[in-house]
Amino acid sequence: MSDQNSFPSPATPAASARRRDLAIGIAAVVGAALAGAALSGFASRTAALAFADWLDLGRAVERLAFASAMGAIGGAAGGALGLWLMLSRLARAASMIRLAAAGFAAVAFFSVALGYVAFAVTTPPPPVQPFLILQLRLDGLGWSDVAITGAGGRAAIPAEGLQWRVDTYDVTTADAVLPMLEPSGMRAIILARDGREIARFSLDLPGDPPATARYSHWLTPDRRQGATPGIEMRFRIERRIVR
Repeated sequence: MSDQNSFPSPATPAASARRRDLAIGIAAVVGAALAGAALSGFASRTAALAFADWLDLGRAVERLAFASAMGAIGGAAGGALGLWLMLSRLARAASMIRLAAAGFAAVAFFSVALGYVAFAVTTPPPPVQPFLILQLRLDGLGWSDVAITGAGGRAAIPAEGLQWRVDTYDVTTADAVLPMLEPSGMRAIILARDGREIARFSLDLPGDPPATARYSHWLTPDRRQGATPGIEMRFRIERRIVR
């Protein structure tokens, strides 16, 4: 005859209620921590971006790095604060856990404030970079395959935003922008077709020239290949804030 005492006794309603309450409590604590982390992280990241924009410090990549760091720290602080608030309501006996969560939240919020001060003190304003604004005038059609580059001290600088236009007199005009990236400046503007130079304009501009209000006079190339049709170029210098 089998021993009936070897079988586990069925759970009482009180034990089931305790387990249910424990599961609900754990879910509430975890949910509060996650909600606090999400809300505080988003608010901290948004506020950091607004702070960086208001001070107008750093470039875009530096502002994003600052905002991401503040978002992560703010999220940790919000998660700890949500944990503390929920534990204060559900677990009076867990005083050490509440104290640890409150202390972590306070340290994280202090770190956010310290991060703001460090960003404001150590981050320089966005740099001002000179750009060479070019306009070329070329006789005839069929110039759209010509590449325009600037000869710097160490590398060729390709033209940006190159636009071609043709007027009613079959004169082609090209507008282009070249960033002046090297301290050695801009030595020349080179026109090339199929990898072969067809014209060169010597400039010898310094690396950090002042801005000019107007275009220069029209220049003719110092060197040109064979019987290349008429080519003229003028330029001005514009200084832009690079964020």
